[in-house]
Amino acid sequence: MARMIAQMESSAARYLFFTPNCLEQSLALWWLLRRRGIEAELRIGGRKEAGRFEAHAWVEVPGAIFDNAAGEHHHFAPFDATAGSIEVESH
Repeated sequence: MARMIAQMESSAARYLFFTPNCLEQSLALWWLLRRRGIEAELRIGGRKEAGRFEAHAWVEVPGAIFDNAAGEHHHFAPFDATAGSIEVESH
């Protein structure tokens, strides 16, 4: 079910009048998955590349990682969610 939702979200993103970045797409996918009762985590990571800070976002569910950048998340150190524990309520 999670893969099907991710494919639909990715397809819909291609037809927008703007090109969503990884954070916008990951937030949309995370929300859609949570709305369907699928346990999903929004992950945001960072790295320093060529002297500047870069960030990337992706979604993780048990057993799968959804990253529109074909594995780009491997190059980013995820921020620790427990460091600033934020409660987000899904409806």
